[in-house]
Amino acid sequence: MSERFYLVPSTTLGRIEDVLPERLTNPAGDWVGHSREILKKKRQSAARGQWKPTHPIGDDHEHFAAFGAESCPAMKEMDSAGWVLKWPATAVLRQAAPKGWEIKPSTNYNFFHYSPHTTFPEAGEAEAIVVETGFTIVTPPGWSVLVKSLPNQFVATPKGLVFAEGIVRCDQATYPLKLHALIRAGSKPEIKIKRGEPMVAIFPFKRETLEMAVMDDPAFRDEAERLAEADRAAFANAPGTYRRLYIDDTNHSSLYPRLDAAFRKSSS
Repeated sequence: MSERFYLVPSTTLGRIEDVLPERLTNPAGDWVGHSREILKKKRQSAARGQWKPTHPIGDDHEHFAAFGAESCPAMKEMDSAGWVLKWPATAVLRQAAPKGWEIKPSTNYNFFHYSPHTTFPEAGEAEAIVVETGFTIVTPPGWSVLVKSLPNQFVATPKGLVFAEGIVRCDQATYPLKLHALIRAGSKPEIKIKRGEPMVAIFPFKRETLEMAVMDDPAFRDEAERLAEADRAAFANAPGTYRRLYIDDTNHSSLYPRLDAAFRKSSS
């Protein structure tokens, strides 16, 4: 039986259908649009004879599906690890001074407020807010939650807000999750927050000690390059090879046991 973590909503949220956390989807974010725009420009350039394609760029080619960021296996794997927390309430942030912002909430309960640790409103220093997410996260013993801004976005959402990222031991701290967010310099004088829109991503993970070692022995360097070249050749010969070998199947690196044995020997 697999382990699971739980989210307990606060009564201040009211009905929760529109703010229920969801699996992280479209993890490629703005990279999808960027890669599609590059593909469009390459096709236009090739059609005008200004550039000779060095790889397939047509709709009818079997490799086409893997061209864009939405097909990147490394980005797609984030779907299996992350969840999205949504904004708990609608509000408007208005700039009242160079570094001073006013919070205009839309509900009687204010999910947004200033923190004495990050603001000094009396002196016009109010460009950071605290957001009550409306949820208490409870994880199994030994599990924590990594809180991050929405991945692979070129700008914060809504534009101008940047969240403080951190790790919370939700197996020990039974406390409603609160987040700090900074309004960046140069933001628009009015920032609109809408209840139910994506806010941040959370990634539960098991706390385990993992040490790091650099193995610069020439033999290991040569072996790593040899294996990398073999992988590159496999990826080039057939579409979908990366996913088949390293996501759908268990295909552990043959280099790891050798590195581990050598490290243990040198440390003994």
